[in-house]
Amino acid sequence: MKIFTKIIFTVLLAIISVYVYGQQQPQFSQYMFNGLAINPAYAGSHEAISITALSRIQWVGFEGAPNTQVLSIHSPINGKNIGLGLQFSHDEIGFTNDNNLQASYAYRIKMRKGNTLAFGLQAGFSSYSIDFSKARTITNDPSQGGDVSSFLPNIGAGIFYSTPNAYLGLSSPTMLNSAVSRDGNTLFSKENHYFLIGGYVFTVNESLKIKPNFLVKAVSGSPVGFNLNLNALIKEFVWLGLSYRPPESLNFLLQFNISKQLRIGYSMDYVLDETLSQGTTTSHEFMVNYRFRINDKHVITPRYF
Repeated sequence: MKIFTKIIFTVLLAIISVYVYGQQQPQFSQYMFNGLAINPAYAGSHEAISITALSRIQWVGFEGAPNTQVLSIHSPINGKNIGLGLQFSHDEIGFTNDNNLQASYAYRIKMRKGNTLAFGLQAGFSSYSIDFSKARTITNDPSQGGDVSSFLPNIGAGIFYSTPNAYLGLSSPTMLNSAVSRDGNTLFSKENHYFLIGGYVFTVNESLKIKPNFLVKAVSGSPVGFNLNLNALIKEFVWLGLSYRPPESLNFLLQFNISKQLRIGYSMDYVLDETLSQGTTTSHEFMVNYRFRINDKHVITPRYF
């Protein structure tokens, strides 16, 4: 088992050396509480029917800035080592719109002491459109007007290892290099994305837990990006967090565990990048998560990720 664990961690850490192109996947500051958005193997990890709604308004005051909404549901299947998930997302950047629908399947291997190793697959499609009539051009070129739209299929895969106090995951949610073209010219192409996430919960005392998290992301043609985060859980009720996403932003997180079933989260990103800060200083992200008991006898236990 020790050799098997070393192999898993070696494969996961190897992704740090990969490079990728452009920021095409929506980015989230509350990724540590919204794992299905980047890893299909996360499906079923809450041990309940879990529904999450998230809205992100990025770079407030910056014209054409990203605006993202996500609605997801996932659950384990009683009596089977299976988790299923479904996610819809809408991402608007400038005069482009990207609507995604993805279905996820996870095979979950239960180990001793509450540890779980999950392998996930996802499949779906993206409806991508560009409205050139909204673009500002220097010349009055009629070829720039009108809409361009495409139906882009997608597949993804991931692995997710978790214990009651820690997690580590590797995923590629977009594995098909799809392109949007007009008149033989490629206007936009979706490249492979890779994500490495991890975190650990340290118990300081009965009233305080500390959870550091990290995210490494890569897409072809662009430097590897990363996010470092530190959260504190006070009296099992409120999470206070601080993240650093160099060189772009410093992020502040707040989440309330209203009950064992209901969680409400908010994050604010303070922009550090000088180019972006000329038009904006903040981004805002709102999240609501509700977990339904699978049956009357099932008790929802605390999950820290």
